[in-house]
Amino acid sequence: MNDNTAEITARVEEITGRPVYGRIKIVSDTTDWMNITWGDVLYIGGRYYLLKGNMMEPRFGIDDQPKLWVFRAIDLETEKVKIIKTVFNEEFIAHIGFLKIRCYRSPEKEGKVLDVVRGNPFFMQGHPFIDSEGNNVRIIDFIHGKTLFHKIPSIEKDHKTYFHEDLPLIMQNLLLCLKSIAILHENDLCHGDIRNDHIIIDSETGTYRWIDFDLKQDVSDFDIWSFGNIINYAVSKGIVTFKSILKDKSFSERVRKSLSMEHASAFYEYRIMDVGHIFPYVSKRLRNLLQHFTISPKSYFTKIDDLIDAFSEVVDVDFSGQKANIRGVGVQSTEEKS
Repeated sequence: MNDNTAEITARVEEITGRPVYGRIKIVSDTTDWMNITWGDVLYIGGRYYLLKGNMMEPRFGIDDQPKLWVFRAIDLETEKVKIIKTVFNEEFIAHIGFLKIRCYRSPEKEGKVLDVVRGNPFFMQGHPFIDSEGNNVRIIDFIHGKTLFHKIPSIEKDHKTYFHEDLPLIMQNLLLCLKSIAILHENDLCHGDIRNDHIIIDSETGTYRWIDFDLKQDVSDFDIWSFGNIINYAVSKGIVTFKSILKDKSFSERVRKSLSMEHASAFYEYRIMDVGHIFPYVSKRLRNLLQHFTISPKSYFTKIDDLIDAFSEVVDVDFSGQKANIRGVGVQSTEEKS
């Protein structure tokens, strides 16, 4: 398809089934992404993409928040759905216990990760392109699926039943996810933003896949500490806070009164990381693993291989009843919304 506006307009009308009123806006410079909107057409990498709105990001029960620099789009040539990530310069401080970690977005780093993981079934797939003004824009393949953040709370079982019936397969899949992160570390890269909503469970293959790699830190073990939150979320069947347990009379008074800060998460002090204290069927082996991520751990992991070894032992001994599904190589993103 060339840059003929009439042809592009006709193609948009063909795909959408709706007439285009007025002159369609074709964009090749993404610098001012705040003024790029639904219905515009982006030209980059020799292709045209019809923008269908912004992607949303759910966090901790808050309504979905729009990511105004990230667009859902349709490739006008193939009609495939894509995610388009423009340049967004953001910097903030993350806290791990008393440590302060500088986090900042790096489109270039995400582009490098996309190149390294191309064809790997455990990562979203895509390509980085440079727009007309030198901005690094990433075109990501879209896939249907739920995030781990949404999937686990949707399992309508009590914790003990979930722990024995559903958690084994989840833990097997998470081990595969962790091993895939080691590939990045071997290439002097990192994920940088490991969270429970950055794992998509591919609805076609069942594979757990990482998304969103543009965050970066100048320390080597941020991914390791972050993965502790993933394990905790899976084992706890969601977020378990001190407040929720203290109010829950189904736990004994002894358990509730014996809770202390030594059980708290290093990332989020209001959450219980050492959930073996409240769930007696959590093995000593698993509890010891979780204690590495508490606010004042007796020991902690500095290398991802050490975490893989410890987590592998937990999975192999405590959760070996089911095997994870690793069919297919598909790609990842959030669930498509019309």
